[in-house]
Parts: sequence; C-alpha cells; structure tokens
Amino acid sequence: MRAYMIRRGFHSFFIILGIMALLFFAINVLGDPVQLLVDEEASEEMIQALREAYGLNRPLYVRLGEFYKNLATLDFDKSLRHRIGAGNMVLDRLPNTFALGLVAWTLGSLGIPLGILAARRPRGIVDRLINVMSFAIISIPDFWLALMLILLVSVQFDLLPTSGYDGLGPEGWKFIIMPAIALCPRVLGRNAQITRATMIEELGKQYVSTARAKGLAENTILYTHVLKNASIAIVTLLGAEMAGFMNGATVVEVIFRWPGLGHLVIEAIRFRDLPVVSASVFTIALIVMATNLIVDVIYTWLDPRITYK
Repeated sequence: MRAYMIRRGFHSFFIILGIMALLFFAINVLGDPVQLLVDEEASEEMIQALREAYGLNRPLYVRLGEFYKNLATLDFDKSLRHRIGAGNMVLDRLPNTFALGLVAWTLGSLGIPLGILAARRPRGIVDRLINVMSFAIISIPDFWLALMLILLVSVQFDLLPTSGYDGLGPEGWKFIIMPAIALCPRVLGRNAQITRATMIEELGKQYVSTARAKGLAENTILYTHVLKNASIAIVTLLGAEMAGFMNGATVVEVIFRWPGLGHLVIEAIRFRDLPVVSASVFTIALIVMATNLIVDVIYTWLDPRITYK
C-alpha cells in the first residue's frame, strides 16, 4: 500500500507539472495582460514600464523557468491586478468553495437512500418513480436551475437574496442554500441511479440467496451485506463528486456572485492574471488528487481483499 501511494504521488507530481505548463502557455497565448490593466490612453512608455515591472518583457523560456521555481516553493507571486499575494487570495476563497461543495454534496447524497428504496422492489411503482425522477433531474443544467431559482425564489417571492455573501456564520445559509440547490440535482440523480443499479446487481448474487435460505431478515441482508458490497461503487462516485464540486461550481458561483475559487479563476482568466490562475489550478489539482488517494484508502477498508502493488 505504501509503495502504491508513493508511486501515485510521483504520477500526480508529473501530471501537475504538465497541467501547469499547459496553463502557462495558454495564458500567454491569450495576449499581454498589461493591455487590460491600463487605460486606452496610456502611453507606450507606461505600458513598457509596467511590462518590465511585472517581468513580462523577458523571454518566454526565462519566465517559464521562474514560474516552475516559484511553484516549487509555493510562491505564486503577486496578482497582476490586485498586487497582493495570489496564494493568499486562493486561501481566502477556498473555504467558501469548500462550504458550498459540502452543502451541495450532502444534499446530493440523499440520492443514496432513494436508490436503496428503489432497489428493494425492482420495477415496482416506487422504483419507476425514482428512476424517472433521477433521469429527469440529471438533465437539468446547473445554470438554468440557478437562474430559475433567482427568478422564482428571490424575484417573485422575495424569500432569499439573489446573490452575495455574508460569511459562513448563522446567517450565511440564506446565501448558500440556492447555489447548493442549483448544484445538487445532477449529483442526487446520479447517486440514486448508481446506488439502485449496484444494489440490484448485488441482490441477484448467490450469497443473498444463501442468506435468505438461512432465515436472515431482509433488512439485515440489505443493509449489512448488500450495501457493504455495493458501497465501493458508491464511494467512487461520492469521491468524484466532491472533487468535482471543488472545480465544477464555477458557473453557479458566478451567477450567485459567490466568492469562491471558481469565481476567482474566471476573473483571473479575464485579466490574464497568471499568478492567480496558477495558484487556483494548482490548489484544485492537489485537492482532486488527494481525494482520489483517500478514496483508494477507503476501498481497502471496505474490502480488505483489495490490495495495491
């Protein structure tokens, strides 16, 4: 297990290096960020002075080398636009994205008991209703649902604020609940479908027939044996969804003006702010890869027969 984790760590390291190189060249292909930071009436001398101050007048390979050097020390330099540490900006936004993702992930996890309920009586009325509902909500785009929530809940009925942020304290739920609801339907539907399919597959196996022949209660079979064996597929999905919320909530964050990491990345790309974009992408990549490693560890806990070499 330890050797596997070390090997995965090395693979992740090189993947991150590749991602950051692609990011560096992509941002530089977009054009000169100084042009977005000055007025149209700015003189050429002022533009050149700013490019020199930001180090943008140096050859591309020199800047790439310094980029990797700063990356190795986790020094992402200052934001070109705000002139404050890019790393600090990311750390300020990260808890907000994590909180939004956690609430949406928790709501989406309600699909697991729905999937179990559907699997108890396959092709029954409850199963058909849950199956149709899960397919329907998976097809709802996040941005469309976000706009509909604003239109109905905020504009029409004035129940919740349209957007904004009031911290993560007791009053923060008013601002986080609609973005979380906009993010969760697709996850809820997938959880219900995967749980249902995996549970039905396990219920058809020989050990279930043996347990029933021994006289075990149906709930004992379902929750003690079947759910445990089906949980590997469920944990895989939950891990992927949690990682996805960390980098996939961008559109919803922008619509609700939620001050999260996705919103920060969009602003940084707009102004070609390489330090902020690189700090954000690096953080997201670390979170995704750490989540995958945690899921691998959980696999061995759920099923000791699983070994990594």
